[in-house]
Amino acid sequence: MVSVVGEMFCNPYTTELVVRRRRESLRRDRFDVFDLSDNLIFTVDGGTWNIRRKRVLRDATGSPLLSMRTKGIVTIRYTWEVYKGESTESGDLLFSVREPNLLSFKTSLDVSLPPQQPSTDTSSIEPDFRTSGRYIGSSFKLFEPIHNTLLAEVVHDFSWGGLIIGKYSFKVRVNPYVDFAFVIALLVIADDTSNLR
Repeated sequence: MVSVVGEMFCNPYTTELVVRRRRESLRRDRFDVFDLSDNLIFTVDGGTWNIRRKRVLRDATGSPLLSMRTKGIVTIRYTWEVYKGESTESGDLLFSVREPNLLSFKTSLDVSLPPQQPSTDTSSIEPDFRTSGRYIGSSFKLFEPIHNTLLAEVVHDFSWGGLIIGKYSFKVRVNPYVDFAFVIALLVIADDTSNLR
């Protein structure tokens, strides 16, 4: 079982979700996540051009489940930190995300869970998960890198017309026993990271 945000988001069957992204203004995007019966599961709000690029994933009632923000203000290679609720305490860190390669045309992200034992050398630590591609063209995939196990993928294309006006949707297929809140957070981070290029 891959439970990062919580076991309640790990279904014993394949989960398909529809993600709708819309631009609310030049500074704000919003993601709404629905099940296939069109029931709202999550919303993700936050600024695209604020200094720390803070995003908050909320459940259908509006309660914050996790917050995502970039580490540092200006960097060449963005690193994201994701915390429980709207916390910024180190004990509430769920995972961190960084770009492994600056010279890639595809968005690739390394995802690391907090270490069990504090270490001073984090440069040699292999990521716990890795993403590749973008959801544009249905190429986004989430893997467990040691066994190269596919955990989730975008399975439905969207229209280029919707992309131009800032509104589009796509489907995400999440394999059994994989935390779908974790997958949605990674999709939002991949979107923000690809928009920075």
